[in-house]
Amino acid sequence: MSVLPSDIVVYGSANMPEADGAINGGAVDFTRRVAFYDISPAGSFDVISSSASDTATKITYYGRDPTGVIQSQTLSLNGQTWVTGSQSLERMLYAALSGATANGPVANPGGTAAVGDVAFAAHNCVLPSSSVTTDASVRTAQNGSANHSGTTPALFKLQSGDGIGVSVGQIIWTKSGSGSNQLRQIIATSGYGTDMVAVHGDWGAIPDNTTTYKILQGMLFEISPNAVTAVIRMFSNTAADGATGAQRTYYEKVFVVNNNTGSALTGAQIEVTSETPSLPSGALLDVALTTALNDTGTAANRQAPPSSGVGSFIAQPAFGNVTGPGNLPSGSAPNTAGAQGVWLRLTLPAGTAAYKGSADLRTQGTTV
Repeated sequence: MSVLPSDIVVYGSANMPEADGAINGGAVDFTRRVAFYDISPAGSFDVISSSASDTATKITYYGRDPTGVIQSQTLSLNGQTWVTGSQSLERMLYAALSGATANGPVANPGGTAAVGDVAFAAHNCVLPSSSVTTDASVRTAQNGSANHSGTTPALFKLQSGDGIGVSVGQIIWTKSGSGSNQLRQIIATSGYGTDMVAVHGDWGAIPDNTTTYKILQGMLFEISPNAVTAVIRMFSNTAADGATGAQRTYYEKVFVVNNNTGSALTGAQIEVTSETPSLPSGALLDVALTTALNDTGTAANRQAPPSSGVGSFIAQPAFGNVTGPGNLPSGSAPNTAGAQGVWLRLTLPAGTAAYKGSADLRTQGTTV
């Protein structure tokens, strides 16, 4: 049973306050995911569930408006019907659903825990840019979608020509036809054929050429293999001093987990392979791996380095080796057998320009 790209998941840590002065890091938190991608252009955001039952679930979200000010709003879901937010945002920072754990940047908004996957997405769709609540951006899938098999993850066959316009991290919402009202996140856009993308999990009902869909930018709160109730954009409200100030350094902790139930990822290595676009001149994003799996170490706050249990920080891009014997063990998801802690360090010299971009955290290894 080969380890698939969809088996490798990046979760958050128990303490991710996204604010100065609070404890940072700790144990893995399987209810938190981290975001490494971005949203464009500015506009409002909407929310929907794959389940018609989710009418008492709430979401609280934070983002920066076009002037750079952080704004927030709480919305109540209406099942499989889109609910439109009123805040116009230039980027998403973080969001939490009903039942979210404490010590994150967003408090539990109350309400009833979701029973379906939830997408929180920009009102302006991809392919072409149009509203999630109108039909101008509806596409029609081709035959060829499939659930995972052997070394191949679950797949979705886009409308002819759509493959060149989508990106990793974007969300597929199936609007009608076979397999309607499903939400999947794109995890790969190449390697599986023309207009074929890999998605994060199997389909409940496999789409075909009767399926219509939209491509969304946003955050996906998946219900399986474990319920995710918070998604956090790392280093989302960090800032450099003015040109005459001091250099600032920030730390965040995440965990890389192998959710394959039968195979370990051996000789595993982790790196930040790239930032898109490149970081501002002088800014650095480095990585250090914890020296034991399931590490629970913390830092006094996000501007203090971790106190123990961590290796040296490595300038990126360059792989760091997973702690000896170098394997991400298999286990039932969410896999508590061995989560590899990763500390990321962001260095901002005084006067560093504001940055809007994304990072690609990559894991590689050997599988059967």
